[in-house]
Amino acid sequence: MSEFVISTRYANALMESSLEKNSFEQVMKDIELVYNTLNSSKELRNVLENPIIPSEKKNKILEEIFSNKISDEVKSFISLIVNKKRENILLEICNRFLQLCDEKLNRIKVEITSAVELNNEQKNNIVKKLEEITNKKVIASYNLDNTIIGGFKARFNDTVVDASVKHQLELLKKKLFEEDYLSN
Repeated sequence: MSEFVISTRYANALMESSLEKNSFEQVMKDIELVYNTLNSSKELRNVLENPIIPSEKKNKILEEIFSNKISDEVKSFISLIVNKKRENILLEICNRFLQLCDEKLNRIKVEITSAVELNNEQKNNIVKKLEEITNKKVIASYNLDNTIIGGFKARFNDTVVDASVKHQLELLKKKLFEEDYLSN
């Protein structure tokens, strides 16, 4: 069975459990903390993926890291994952759970890249337009890349909205070459 299918099953189970217990918001925050911790620590991921380290030791390490930071519900869930020998995909399970949360809350994460720092009005205009396009609440993160010259790029799911000057120049160049080629 693929990691995606397995992680989706565990994520769905946690989602259903948190909704039944009215703890969805807290579980979402806790899983986000676990995801960010695992994502930023290659060493911790290596420990979890190491088949030589016993499950008890892995549970103890995770308990120490998250002792007063996450709810008992999420601690129990993580312990279940480790005891079922699925700790090597804990990061994927957390990521899938957060994706399901975004779907449930009708929101989408968008990475917006611009050549210069955008002011609040520009950010709001871009987010508003993207919300119209996606019909979802946009959670934006911003990056700078001066190679795009001006404008912006927005990336979400498998989609890229490229409104950069660099892209416009590439399109113009392509069109000019096509016209030049056709006229000869």
